[in-house]
Amino acid sequence: MTRPEPGTDLASTLKARRKAMKLTLGDVGAALGLANGNFVGMVERGERMPSDDRLVAMAELLQLNGRDLLEMKYRQARGAAADLLLGQPKPEHPRLRRLLLATCDNKEEMQREFELGDRTALERVILQAMMEYIFLPTLTSDRFVPKRLRERVRSYMRRHRGEPVDPWILEEEAELFVPWAREHLAGWAFDLPTLTIRLRHSGSPEDVSTIPLVDRELRKRMLASVEDLREEPGQARGQSLEEILRAEGLSESEVSEIVDLVEFKKMRARRAN
Repeated sequence: MTRPEPGTDLASTLKARRKAMKLTLGDVGAALGLANGNFVGMVERGERMPSDDRLVAMAELLQLNGRDLLEMKYRQARGAAADLLLGQPKPEHPRLRRLLLATCDNKEEMQREFELGDRTALERVILQAMMEYIFLPTLTSDRFVPKRLRERVRSYMRRHRGEPVDPWILEEEAELFVPWAREHLAGWAFDLPTLTIRLRHSGSPEDVSTIPLVDRELRKRMLASVEDLREEPGQARGQSLEEILRAEGLSESEVSEIVDLVEFKKMRARRAN
């Protein structure tokens, strides 16, 4: 395991090691599960700071000591370590977040929720739902969509058949995507108790649709499962929430996102009481 050179910063350490291993930015990005190497390049230029998990993954790939890199990350951070660790995390997709908040009907409420970052799955779930139900189908069919944006999305979908499209593509092409998206989304609101997103496609009150994050029958079974969890130890219980979701054919990431939302709703309910 290679140790960083004394006195070097995190960005230059990662860049020097990548070059020493004769890896391209794209190589590192692909190994991290990213669409390309743009994020890695931003880290190497000091423009972005990776999350702890992603930094450890980069350390393993580059055969560096993960502890050393985490120490460098927090040593470089301005302010006290406690402020950094307990403060609001930066958004993973800042320009997409600005788009969501700019079109949100209950902006202040959702901004507070989004600022919790990785502590809830709300922003990630909402963004993925909008991509799946609104943006991606239109991007691949609208002949007026910017050509570069359409081709990037189509290329990704061909190379990753059956996988969700990485939001980083839209983040990186935000100068093209955001103006186009504003023409197709007049506004939205998220209803946590029913796990639904209400979309306004235009100024017409009739031009509205609702996206359920789970179907009605599955939601009933989920709520029943949550009630089972409230029973005293030793009582008979039905299937766990995770088992129900997996039985419905959901992927592990989708199971995790929905469980996070349910737990978040329970926490909010406890606070309200």
